[in-house]
Amino acid sequence: MTHENEKENEKSRESGLWYLIGGVAIGTVLGMLFAPKKGSKLREDIGEWGRKGRDTGRTLMGRLGAMIPFRVKAAAAFGAAKAGGAEAIREAKESLALDGAKK
Repeated sequence: MTHENEKENEKSRESGLWYLIGGVAIGTVLGMLFAPKKGSKLREDIGEWGRKGRDTGRTLMGRLGAMIPFRVKAAAAFGAAKAGGAEAIREAKESLALDGAKK
């Protein structure tokens, strides 16, 4: 299997996972809306579902963060710092050029 095929398979799996998550979420909400419950109880259930989803999302993000190697995180931070530094230098040069033009 070539490297390109592996990337395509990985993208396909990722999109399939997102479709599954979206389908489950939509199905849950629709099921709650059409269930024969009082409005206050339904709002309670939706709030509880949202809190559980938020907690689950935080847990998953924590696990994903732990799976990313430290070097990758460090490289990303370095890239962001480098881009920020380049922007600061560009702005300083522009400011100096404007100050020099005023004199």
